Amino acid sequence: MLAAPITLLANAACGDAAYAVAPIDDEVILDDLTTEILRKEIDLERYYLQYRVAGTKEPKYRRARYFAFQVSSAMTSLASNITNVALCASHTKVPDTISVRGSRQGLEAGLVGIALDGGSSAVELCSNSYTALKNIRNGTSPGAAVKNVVARIKKIDSMIAQREVLISRHPDLQATSLYQAEGRVLKSFRDWCLSEFADVYADVKSTQASFNVYYILDIIADCSYMASQILAIKSLTRPELGNASANTGMVGDTFGIISAPASGKSYNMMYRYWRKRLSATLKEDLNSAEKETKAAMEELNNELLSKDISILEAAGSVQNRVSVYLLWSARYDKYIEQGLVDQRHQNKVALQGVISGPAISGTYLAQDILASVALNRLRDRPKAANNLYMAGGIASTVGSASSLALTNYLLIDQLRYQKKMRAKGLMPEQLLAARLKTLDELDERLLAAEK
Repeated sequence: MLAAPITLLANAACGDAAYAVAPIDDEVILDDLTTEILRKEIDLERYYLQYRVAGTKEPKYRRARYFAFQVSSAMTSLASNITNVALCASHTKVPDTISVRGSRQGLEAGLVGIALDGGSSAVELCSNSYTALKNIRNGTSPGAAVKNVVARIKKIDSMIAQREVLISRHPDLQATSLYQAEGRVLKSFRDWCLSEFADVYADVKSTQASFNVYYILDIIADCSYMASQILAIKSLTRPELGNASANTGMVGDTFGIISAPASGKSYNMMYRYWRKRLSATLKEDLNSAEKETKAAMEELNNELLSKDISILEAAGSVQNRVSVYLLWSARYDKYIEQGLVDQRHQNKVALQGVISGPAISGTYLAQDILASVALNRLRDRPKAANNLYMAGGIASTVGSASSLALTNYLLIDQLRYQKKMRAKGLMPEQLLAARLKTLDELDERLLAAEK
């Protein structure tokens, strides 16, 4: 493919002697090998982007299912709190006459709400576990992804080493420095892909884990709430259990307060952990790949500018590959810029959860603290104790109402946001689809140049 052009152009540019010993066959092999390495790197990116799609896919019906559970829980809890507040408010002068039956019904409604809330987290935790097992069975688990990427990297490294051997055989070629510069670009793109895979791998692992942290803490909190509620029901006929109910409730409140912040914190901690661990496993420095890629591209561009046109025409399809490098990196930069829009939105939603979650749980903590004070310090003052019970009930009513309102608001806000982003083509799945389409386009360019 390159024999005649290389010989003729070399003679015109530098005389017959310069290319008298030029290994034309090796240059053809070098050009084909370089293109094949680039295609392997493109395929590596295609693989881990497809893995990202699979790894971040939301279980079917999760949003509707979780919403239904949460709304039902908030509504029954709100009904329970309103009932208890109404009973306290209507018996401020004679609290001893509060109906035991009415109190029990209010507490039982609250018990149903707690069961629904804990049940929603239990269902999603089981769903995550099932999804993880299914991914292991289908070979799409994080561990399988690492093995796949390692195998691909070994193949690419072997081809890069073979390419370097071919270049080292003929150090006197005028295009040698160009070949070497392109080799550094190939190496940097390889490192770039590996670095991004580390981000994808750490994100998938950390997202799954952080969700599970939230669900587990929520289940623990609701188990404590259920125990507290059952003790509260029993305390209607056995007053000595009132303290145990309040204290158990405060344990649940503590877990409820920390669940959202702990989930967010666990994501950040686990992300750093898994990325660092992968780096150690691969024995690779994954922190400077993008910077090195830009430097390598600049060096290659300088080499192209410094070479005579005859040398460039004789250097195989290097110019076509350069156009691929440039398009690849430009589209990646655009993807990062577009992805920041969704990232900012997700950070905003996470912040709302970190603030609202503890605030709502705090209202229940206030109720339990006031109940404990009433039981321990106002035992002989039923009217004052009743007023504290009512104040605590009002606090938890505000919490239940806020939870119900916030659950509906977040769903509506998310649906509105997704509609707007989808219209602009900026949803994460749309951006990933665009990147996969770009990779197909790059492959087509390389294949077209070989024909």
